[in-house]
Amino acid sequence: MAAAPAGGPSTSSTTWTASAKTDEEHARTCNCPRTRTREPHRHQHQVPPWASLATGAVSGLASCLLLQPMDLLKTRLQQESRRQGQRQRQHMAESRTARLLRTAHDIWAAEGARGFWRGTAPTVARNVPGVAVYFYGVSELRAAVACRRVPFLSQQQRDHVVAAPGGTPASPLAKLSTAGNLLTGAVARVAVGFLLAPVTVVKAKMESSAARADPASYATLRSSLAYIYSTQGGVRALYQGFGATALRDAPYAGIYLALYEWSKVTLSRSAACREQLAWTASASGLLAGALATLLTHPFDIIKTRIQTQQQQPHIRSTLGMARRILAHDGLQAFADGLGLRCARKAASSAIAWSIFELGTRAWLDAAAADADPPGRRR
Repeated sequence: MAAAPAGGPSTSSTTWTASAKTDEEHARTCNCPRTRTREPHRHQHQVPPWASLATGAVSGLASCLLLQPMDLLKTRLQQESRRQGQRQRQHMAESRTARLLRTAHDIWAAEGARGFWRGTAPTVARNVPGVAVYFYGVSELRAAVACRRVPFLSQQQRDHVVAAPGGTPASPLAKLSTAGNLLTGAVARVAVGFLLAPVTVVKAKMESSAARADPASYATLRSSLAYIYSTQGGVRALYQGFGATALRDAPYAGIYLALYEWSKVTLSRSAACREQLAWTASASGLLAGALATLLTHPFDIIKTRIQTQQQQPHIRSTLGMARRILAHDGLQAFADGLGLRCARKAASSAIAWSIFELGTRAWLDAAAADADPPGRRR
């Protein structure tokens, strides 16, 4: 852009400086009053809350329905304790692939194909609103940080502002520094995790062997919540494992968002056309999801064991459960289900973020097409 948009405030005879260009880039992702005065027309097209919520809900529904069998297998593998006499010797002799195949065979033999979708109801109840609120929350939080130009969080570097052919930004999200990506991703994820912690507990119980031992108590989401509340310690039982969940989700979401934005900007440089931005979102989601999962997997093991434990006494602390796992099952137990979780989280992230970004871009394109004068439309 060589000059300010028509209708904007008058400028001096000097041309755009590097600072002015930065302000222009800031205006594209920030809806604060200062930038609205500079480009009032552009900021009529900010993504509204309902659009972020809707695209987030669709992406969450698609990923949880497609990937529920992998989540269930991961829970069953993590739930098993290796110190059970003959079962311990069997664990030591089996490879991870053999354990996975045996677990899948056991589910098929006992419950049929439907058994692989056990726990889908709480998964949907958690993921659909959870992903929707997360995408909305992280979008608004990033926009607020970018708008206020918070030191160290909202600093924008020139090499982070990349557009594909046609001037399409690499990301519809506000541009933040790496520290900003880490912090906003972590805060948004932990907040959503706290709101949906009771449903997460029910999901783990329904996917575990506890549901087979007492099917009546875990028949529905409501009956499961009531049973856990009345027999396992009230409200506290509905938040068991939240400490481990937060220790898993905060670094996961922060690392994921930082890697995702970096990877997407890097890949966007090689995009030959606007349409190729779709594959950059998918590829970035796969890469960031796999790496972030690898770094945070031990906390997922601890969380699952706390939520599905049946032996007494129950351990509620993250450190206490970590010590039990280490003493009973050894260090290798912290890698149980790692391959499955990496594959599932990578695929889930790719699906969710691709749908969210495509939906967001579609809304922005439609809004821009409706608002632009006929003579300016292409």
